[in-house]
Amino acid sequence: MRLALLLLVGIGLSGCAGGSVISHSYYTSAYSPDHVQLAAASGTAIATIRNNPFPQDSGNAGVLAAMQGRNVGPRMYFSQTARPDDKYGYRVILDFGRPGSSFVYQCQGESTTPATASSSGSIDVTATFCIGDRLLTDASGTVGGATGPEDPRFRALIGDIMVALTPPYDPSRGGNDWND
Repeated sequence: MRLALLLLVGIGLSGCAGGSVISHSYYTSAYSPDHVQLAAASGTAIATIRNNPFPQDSGNAGVLAAMQGRNVGPRMYFSQTARPDDKYGYRVILDFGRPGSSFVYQCQGESTTPATASSSGSIDVTATFCIGDRLLTDASGTVGGATGPEDPRFRALIGDIMVALTPPYDPSRGGNDWND
């Protein structure tokens, strides 16, 4: 019941924020909210950003800024540079483009440079949350009309994606509520 209420509130808020839509989310049996807590406690996680739709976002800094602390639970922060003391290898990969067009369900690879032309119309993103090369969760979403990484509509999409990647429940327990 609480999850249904949270989803309705989230849908209502996302409508106010510019209409981002999460169209898919998946959680492997390896996922637990404990991963979010460990990732947050162990320092910055890696962010891999592919096919950034904003050519003016050199170095993917704007997309990276939109990701910071936007997850459920203890706040996760990201860098595109690996830390030498990183024991776990938590990573979030954002792959922009038509859903499924260039995305491969893997937890490896590097960021790419931003697009050479601005996106027209909707912006689609498929995202994964990984530990090492093991997929924990993935989600896809879209938003229309965003003009840059600082646009509230784009920031709402990234926030919604981060929430979808880090649910506050353990799917392996058979329920979608904290108390199941």
